[in-house]
Amino acid sequence: MKRQFVLLIVTACLLAAGPAGALTDEESKVIQKVAHEYLSNIPEDGYAVQAADVMEMIKSGKKDFVIVDLRMPKDKKYDKGHVPRAMYIGFRELAKPENLAKLPKDKDIIIYCDTGHEQNKAVSVLRMLGFNARQMKWGFMSWSPLRPTALTLEAIVGSMKNEFPLEK
Repeated sequence: MKRQFVLLIVTACLLAAGPAGALTDEESKVIQKVAHEYLSNIPEDGYAVQAADVMEMIKSGKKDFVIVDLRMPKDKKYDKGHVPRAMYIGFRELAKPENLAKLPKDKDIIIYCDTGHEQNKAVSVLRMLGFNARQMKWGFMSWSPLRPTALTLEAIVGSMKNEFPLEK
């Protein structure tokens, strides 16, 4: 319980502080310690769940999880199509008290964005706040290639054709 309280305080400081330069040396040391503890204890799967596993959970009728769509803007993404049973909470709005109140602490929370970038940040914050958050690996593009997710897939294919050099 004490650990979760410390994580909550640290997370609140991070959210309120803005840029890291606004922190005192003491605050930075506390955040560094908690961040190290958090990052060094992430499991091999990175709290990831495959899209096919999410589909199986939905088909099974299980009620022990919720799905959150973080994609923004809502009218161009969520409203155009989303994972069944997903609720919408925009990425930048997730940590607002009224949105955190919508999320259960006694169920798995499966988060997704377009490609995985924002969802990973959201999972970290939610886990530090005591939620059992997981991320749908590769985001919405692992579920459906709707635009603008299809643009990401096109960029990946383009990078394969470009053969950019790698350094070893």
